[in-house]
Amino acid sequence: KQWYQRRVAITAGQFTFHRIHGSRIRLSNSSKTATRLEAAKFYDNGVVYSALPLSGHAKFVVQAQELAVGWSGSFKIGVILISPEVFKDGFQPPRYSPAMPHSWVWSSLSLHVGQDLKISYGSVNLEDLKKGDKLGMEISREGTLQFLVNDRSQGAAATNVYSTDKLVYGFVDHYGQAVTSTIAEAFVNPFSLQHLCKRKILTGLTSNVSKLEPYLPTPLIAFLADT
Repeated sequence: KQWYQRRVAITAGQFTFHRIHGSRIRLSNSSKTATRLEAAKFYDNGVVYSALPLSGHAKFVVQAQELAVGWSGSFKIGVILISPEVFKDGFQPPRYSPAMPHSWVWSSLSLHVGQDLKISYGSVNLEDLKKGDKLGMEISREGTLQFLVNDRSQGAAATNVYSTDKLVYGFVDHYGQAVTSTIAEAFVNPFSLQHLCKRKILTGLTSNVSKLEPYLPTPLIAFLADT
């Protein structure tokens, strides 16, 4: 049963990192804090995911708790349209986040869309983050994704995050200098059941609704047209 069928809002106190994560991650603080182990020796395998999918109006923010010297690269953040559950049974999450398909990843000063497209993004270089800085994401009900640094938007990174039926998860990659983060702010105000039914119907249609009016009941036409 998919989580988005629950019609309740989720707040920061209920929000945790997923039990599935990179091989060098240790969770603590009731799974609200993630630490990359042996950070002086290894720079990767530090990916963590939101325990719950993001739906409707959602926000997911972490605070940098510890950074290491001697490495290039730092926190990476993004969303993925694959459930972390696919990485169970011996499969491992990608050792660094831009390698993940079906994702939007902010790394340094670049936005990676899937595994192929890389474009310039943001006014802040993530390699300049310091202890205490906050890094996060916010998704509007319309599916517009923006990344945040200390509550300042870095601009729209995507406008179609909710365009498929796939669940959307947030993730943070503790890479290079990034060692420890803790969830600082999070909420999910999920879509209504009516919205989800409408999206499911519209996704399955092969023609524009107006072309189907002669064949569909008037109440259904009104339901699909109502925004």
